[in-house]
Amino acid sequence: MAPGVKAARISNLSRDLARSLSAVAVRVVEVIPGKPYVGLELPNKHRQTVYLREVLDCTKFRESPSPLTIVLGKDIAGQPVIADLAKMPHLLVAGTTGSGKSVGVNAMILSMLYKATPDEVRFIMIDPKMLELSVYEGIPHLLTEVGHRHERRRQCATLVCR
Repeated sequence: MAPGVKAARISNLSRDLARSLSAVAVRVVEVIPGKPYVGLELPNKHRQTVYLREVLDCTKFRESPSPLTIVLGKDIAGQPVIADLAKMPHLLVAGTTGSGKSVGVNAMILSMLYKATPDEVRFIMIDPKMLELSVYEGIPHLLTEVGHRHERRRQCATLVCR
């Protein structure tokens, strides 16, 4: 990038860059902490499966003291990415249909089940579609059964607000 060129100008060219590089999309990272560069993130032509077991077995996860440690996957360098849910004021999981939102949420739930005892972590699960969370019915970490019906969801909300 030539001196004086603003990073926003590169961002405005992301569609043209994607087309030129024969990529589905190009994500422009305008700020890379500690670096004077602009980054371009391109999707891999050959995706690699990240197995939950690999991240659960990593030292970073095992040595994390928080029972609310969750697994998020691997970073661009292949290093495990974990986070402490207790330190997050909010967590938004978003994506298109089939992009892996449910897989990600299940990985987060499983990582807490793997890390914590029922005395340390209790779940209240609400599954309006009756599809994703039913598999957890009967686990000792549940404070109450998985909620499906509207009335049941209200009861669960009351439990949380006590």
